[in-house]
Amino acid sequence: MVVLAPHMDDEVIGCGGTLRKHVLNGADVTVVFLTDGRYGSSTLNGLLGETRRRQENALIESRKREARRALGTLGIHQIAFLDAEETKLAWAKELPQRLRQILESIRPDLVYLPFFLEEHPDHRAVSRLLLDAMNDADFGFDCIGYEVWTPLFPNCFVKIDDTVELKKQALQHYESQLADADYIHTSLGLNAYRSCALLNHTGAFAEAFFRAPLQDYLELYRSYCEFNRAKA
Repeated sequence: MVVLAPHMDDEVIGCGGTLRKHVLNGADVTVVFLTDGRYGSSTLNGLLGETRRRQENALIESRKREARRALGTLGIHQIAFLDAEETKLAWAKELPQRLRQILESIRPDLVYLPFFLEEHPDHRAVSRLLLDAMNDADFGFDCIGYEVWTPLFPNCFVKIDDTVELKKQALQHYESQLADADYIHTSLGLNAYRSCALLNHTGAFAEAFFRAPLQDYLELYRSYCEFNRAKA
């Protein structure tokens, strides 16, 4: 399977507990980070010129180190960094071809990605990127949309009581992000809320997803885009 993460930490927040369960079940998991994370810290506030550029480069390297540690905690060691500029993923014209090459080489059964109704523009851009990457492809897979900042309309829940502690440990490696906000608290809070869908009083934490075959997912995404254009 392939996990598309616009930023380093989205993959753990959105589906870290489920990814650990996949690993325990013997799945071959590759995580593809799409942007470089250069703007993801309040330490940049007020910096200008060469000082800011040096800090951005240092942040890129530190976030990659954090990502490797976080995924290592989950047992995932196959990682790709595509290094598009953070906040500008929608304009990274070279990425569809690079992503196509990765998908063709792996031929995954499942692709996790942020659901296209996510609030963050980089998160929304991933569905467009996948649409362009899979144009005229002769293979397919199931898409599994995950939620980070925007609750989705789920058709699939995964109970993560047995992996939530490792998810928490993985998130703790993202120190540069946790310095600005308590993403552990918010992420696990959403997982606790999602457990109410299990309706059996045995699950304390769950991750929620929207799963559909590639063509169905992309058709739904196209319909959403057309609706927004007609409304504009």
